[in-house]
Amino acid sequence: MILRGVGRRYGLRGPWVLRGLDLDLPVHTLVRVEGGNGAGKSTLLRLLAGVDAPTEGRVTGRPRTAYVPERFPAALPFTAAGYLVHLGRVHGLPATEAAAGAEEWLARFGAAEHARTPLAELSKGTSQKVALAQALLAEPDLLVLDEAWTGLDSAARGELDRAVAEQVARGATVVYVDHDPRRLEGSADAVYRLEGRTLVAARATPPRDPGPRVRIEATGRVPAALPPGLPGAPEVEYHAGNPAEVRFTTTAAHSDRLLHALVTARPPWHITGLAQVPAPAPASVTAASDRVAVQPMTAPDPDPGPGTAAAPAPDRVSGPARATRPPVRVTVALMRYQAALLARSQRWLAPLLLYVAALGIGVRAGQPLLDSLGYSAAVLLPVTAWIVRLCVAQEPPAARAVTASAAGPSRAHRASLLTGLVCALALGAAGAGTVLLISDPVSTHHTVAVPLLPAASAGLLAILCCALVGAAVGALCARPLLHRDGWSLVATVLGALLALVTDGSPAKAAVTGLVSGSLTGTVRVPLLPSAAAVVVAVTVAAVTSRIAALRE
Repeated sequence: MILRGVGRRYGLRGPWVLRGLDLDLPVHTLVRVEGGNGAGKSTLLRLLAGVDAPTEGRVTGRPRTAYVPERFPAALPFTAAGYLVHLGRVHGLPATEAAAGAEEWLARFGAAEHARTPLAELSKGTSQKVALAQALLAEPDLLVLDEAWTGLDSAARGELDRAVAEQVARGATVVYVDHDPRRLEGSADAVYRLEGRTLVAARATPPRDPGPRVRIEATGRVPAALPPGLPGAPEVEYHAGNPAEVRFTTTAAHSDRLLHALVTARPPWHITGLAQVPAPAPASVTAASDRVAVQPMTAPDPDPGPGTAAAPAPDRVSGPARATRPPVRVTVALMRYQAALLARSQRWLAPLLLYVAALGIGVRAGQPLLDSLGYSAAVLLPVTAWIVRLCVAQEPPAARAVTASAAGPSRAHRASLLTGLVCALALGAAGAGTVLLISDPVSTHHTVAVPLLPAASAGLLAILCCALVGAAVGALCARPLLHRDGWSLVATVLGALLALVTDGSPAKAAVTGLVSGSLTGTVRVPLLPSAAAVVVAVTVAAVTSRIAALRE
């Protein structure tokens, strides 16, 4: 990973916090960052973690990253294990592997008994252990630690020291800040100091030798399917003559865990050889006379963010990595996490009650179908804006930074918008179903029969149109554009009202088409307003996601 001419302002037009930073991060490297209070250490770490984008300059070769903030919030409605499983899935792990990693790291930090404890009931030190576990279970290529030792007991601090050494040994780069000048003293390969808004190399050395490696010969059933998530991201070589014979090469620190994973796999692998090799294999794809080598390669960041080039630079942070995470899989994991956060916080209850109360007041049995569908669609618009606001702002800042580092700030923001939209559409579909059941398919004056299926299609499209416009309103009236709750709430109310009454609004066109069609018994399917609503929603989502990567 390389930083060239990187600078960061305080806000969009505020004073410079950092400027003109040049930094190379080789593989197998432990990097310490020093500086006085207010020097910009946390800002630099957030830039490295991908939480913030540089105002100027470029960051190239961004690898898979995990971030531990200085103060991790306990105000999340999950148990410790539940939160770790969600974050493991955001990092790209299967649920079973994420659960196993959560159990392992909580045990290593002495917090196994708190796995089922709600985060809100944890002490500061135990919360910090959860923050460390979410970063370490992903086995990232770049681990960023901002005062991560703060609040830990002596045993946990020692375990974190060992964990950092293991991460570097397996090929990762670790960048850390700590107030204790003796922290990992003598272990850091490079020390940088922030002075006068720029970075000075206090000590820089070549990357360390990762030490001896262990080569494991194993035989599996044909076809020899590898167990998922092998510890240490080993290099894998298949025998050209017998695909059931596989050679694994990993660091000594991960050899025992790798052996355990192979012999306990289903079906188990038979270990046929074990040897130590003195030097790491070349970090490239090679071929031997009797084997085909498959070397782990860096997975490109699915959301590098503005000011970032996705292509990795040679000989930089591109160590052992998992397979590329499909963007859809990461987005689904983010949406699952956001939906669980919304459901467990019970913030959904107020907009739900508003929608139910509005339908109860405005919709009666026997009323004309098109009128009732138009009313239910119109009511859904402010409700959608409210739900989207909740989804965008429900994470505490530190938890949002962790998620942004794992998946990219733009993708995390888009996932929150999609989660709010999907929840609102489910609510609108339930409301439309109720209207279809109790309303009469007739015109306003009960003189003309209205065809049920076309009316249902028109009503659902109107609901979709209003939900999309409501989602756009909610996105524009929340962070990253508006951070204060008071201003955000006022803007949401006014924005929803304007979207319903302003000429040219897709939502107004869709609702007006249903109501005016009810006067004559004519069904007008709002195809054009729906298409316009899609354009509006996609444009707003793209713009706000872009801004979310530029400012917190």
